[in-house]
Amino acid sequence: MSVEASLARAKAAAARLPFVPGDVSELLRADAVTFCAKAPEPPVYRRRDDPSRAAARALIGEGEALLARAYQSNDSAWVTALEAWLLTLHHIADGKVELAEAAWVEAQRAELRATGRRRLYAVSDEARAPVFDPRTGQSRFDPRPERSMRMKVPCPACRKVSELSFSSSVALHQFGCTHCAATWWGYFGEVRSVEVSRRGNKRTYSFRLTELAGPQTRVEVEDASSGELQVAQNDLLAFLYHPRSVLRGVLNLSSSRVLWITGAGPCFVATVAFGPGAPELEVLRRFRDQGLLPSRLGRRLVAGYYTHGPALARVVNERPWLRRQTRRALSLVVRRLSERDHG
Repeated sequence: MSVEASLARAKAAAARLPFVPGDVSELLRADAVTFCAKAPEPPVYRRRDDPSRAAARALIGEGEALLARAYQSNDSAWVTALEAWLLTLHHIADGKVELAEAAWVEAQRAELRATGRRRLYAVSDEARAPVFDPRTGQSRFDPRPERSMRMKVPCPACRKVSELSFSSSVALHQFGCTHCAATWWGYFGEVRSVEVSRRGNKRTYSFRLTELAGPQTRVEVEDASSGELQVAQNDLLAFLYHPRSVLRGVLNLSSSRVLWITGAGPCFVATVAFGPGAPELEVLRRFRDQGLLPSRLGRRLVAGYYTHGPALARVVNERPWLRRQTRRALSLVVRRLSERDHG
């Protein structure tokens, strides 16, 4: 089996694929990134019955199917990358160690070019070094400087984008927005797997992540918006918090897609007055996000509420008469806000 035969099969399969309406680029990217992550690393020396040869051979069919989709969508960057990975897999499967090493390095570069079109970050030591680089005299196994990252991230308070640079030695960072001066926090991790479940109008995302330079962890996100976040294995995610305890959005830095969370953040007093899940809570949260958080004074009011709200909610909850009065007062506020929104 040759790489030329693989390319011919992929082109023939592309001609038979049904037309898919809409933007299929993100789904192709997610599937292609997952496929590339499964490709085995070329062995550094020949040995009989090397397991990487069988692993590479088993992936060739999947690679041909993905390349057919790239041909159909006329995505030249992924066509180049997937053709390079197929060539690499064929060299590994045939035991051509020297050719496989050079093809593997070029396939990674082509993949980075394909993913880099929408990516919002750059890493100092992104590409895997060759086993030995005669130009620099460096080996893949030599010590490397500490990784640093640059990325473009929207502030969860004003949603304006800033370019940030920081060390990847820790996962949680505090930032100051250069546009609105808000203090916010970003938590960063690479996706290992994700499960999405639906209940009513809400989605729950259960992410299994590897923190930047850290251990594996799990993050669960609940969202009531109409949007959906597409992720692939090894995608880099940023969880955006403002204030520190309130998740405002999840940014896929690998695809530039962001999911702004609807229904995020506690409404302590209103929850006591109306009950959990009441529609009035969504009106008040929308006013917080759209009416208060864009201004500096509004952000101070919200921060003060998160500081003193739990104690105030306990007082209201312990006094039925006060709970009734609070509900009446907040109902007037909700009515005015709803009239303004629909006026």
